[in-house]
Amino acid sequence: DGSMKTGQKNIKGNWYMFDSKGVMQTGFVHIPSQNKTVYYSEDKNKLGQMQYGKNEINGKTYYFDTFDGAMVTGQKNINNHWYLFDNKGVMQVGFHDLDGGKRTVYYSEAKSNYGQMLYGNQVINGKNYYFDTITGAMRKGTLVFDKTNHTLSYVTNEGLVAKNMKYKINNVEYVFNVAGVLEHLQGEANIAGNWYLFDNNNHVLIGFQTLKDGRKVYYSPNNAQMQYGQQNIDGHWYLFDKVNGSMQTGFKDLTPYGQNKTVYYASNGQMQYDKQNIDGHWYLFNNVDGAMYKGWLMSGNDWYYYNQQNGQLQTGSAVINGVGYNFDGNGKQILNYSIDYRYALPAGKGDDETAANNYLILHDVGVESGAATNARYFHDTVDTNEAYVTFVVGDGGKVYQVGRPGQVSWGAGYEANHNAPVQIELGRTYNSGQFWQDYVTYVRLARDMAGKYGIPLTLDAGGARTRGIKSHYWVTKNIWGDHVDPYGYLSRFGVTQAKLAHDLLYGV
Repeated sequence: DGSMKTGQKNIKGNWYMFDSKGVMQTGFVHIPSQNKTVYYSEDKNKLGQMQYGKNEINGKTYYFDTFDGAMVTGQKNINNHWYLFDNKGVMQVGFHDLDGGKRTVYYSEAKSNYGQMLYGNQVINGKNYYFDTITGAMRKGTLVFDKTNHTLSYVTNEGLVAKNMKYKINNVEYVFNVAGVLEHLQGEANIAGNWYLFDNNNHVLIGFQTLKDGRKVYYSPNNAQMQYGQQNIDGHWYLFDKVNGSMQTGFKDLTPYGQNKTVYYASNGQMQYDKQNIDGHWYLFNNVDGAMYKGWLMSGNDWYYYNQQNGQLQTGSAVINGVGYNFDGNGKQILNYSIDYRYALPAGKGDDETAANNYLILHDVGVESGAATNARYFHDTVDTNEAYVTFVVGDGGKVYQVGRPGQVSWGAGYEANHNAPVQIELGRTYNSGQFWQDYVTYVRLARDMAGKYGIPLTLDAGGARTRGIKSHYWVTKNIWGDHVDPYGYLSRFGVTQAKLAHDLLYGV
């Protein structure tokens, strides 16, 4: 349009800078509003164009961001190579201290890879150095494992690779040949506190190895050193003795290794997961960390028990927490009552929080109605009435599940609810025969669930925070509320608090 240009302008895909008088700028220009320094070419073939990437300017190398042209300072990874630029943007070469002097690295002075950080063995000014293959840090006073040739070399405290000499490491003299390879006889060797295994020709072995004394051990492919403790190898966890490095098998308590769990390593040393049959017994190991499962397990609506002492799946008969249980050949509990699930709350209904295993709370429904009626009421009104329990018993010894065992239910106030994994309602009747059917099931269910959650079988003992089976009346007296059930209803058929306590403790 013929008007004078000032400031930054993009002309035919290239950025230019014009001063307030319209004069095109060249060279280094700092743009305060964008907090960057850029470079506009002084070459007459591209005069004034903003430059990007690597540029040689007056015999020095610079790098400008490929997106916005900002001059780079400090460390920069370019095409998977690390470079260093000073505060004026000049690419650096040679030895430099990084990380506050904690790391000395070297940037190449050769034209073929000018400015790139170097790694591994390097000859610089006629001297041999070794730089860490990951961080580039110059190594000093350390053994170095050559992953290609499977040999050991040593970098002295001066940072030089020992070659064609004898050199003491921790007051033990070793021979290094003209190639810098540590020479050693075949067999095990403890060098600077780490065990290595030499084959012939000064080669060190890596991976799984069986030693003369029968120990199966593992030497890291990263440094050829014997490994100890827990190690993940090719996606599998192994355990090696913390003293002699021997690979462990069988059941192992990992407490000495800093983890509070028991796991199992197969004959090949690999940690096992999920269900495993070991010497004729079934065990269950966590699918993530391999921890042996112990205690009760609810799978769907079925219950299984893994022995608290040895983790074995229980079959046959057993007394657990003072309650007798029976299990079939597959370990599934054989109930001495049956459960109807038609009124069980679906996922997303009710409370999904896990309750503390402190109380098991006993109720009666408080009205002259049976179990199914109340279970259906809880199910249908959970969103509006906000009241329900885990189980309702009645109608001739039937059990209807509403809430999920182990989870909070809404039957006795906030504190009691959050401390009771199971709450049980008892439906009412005037029929004596039906009552005793209901009562026996009520007691059996309470004992069964108390045993599963490790709740003492004592009734209404102690004050608040005293664990055990509790009546709603006890909750009223010790925590909150105004209910007195189930004793009023039970007395209709001559059941006293003392009898209920006896039956819960010893069974019916």
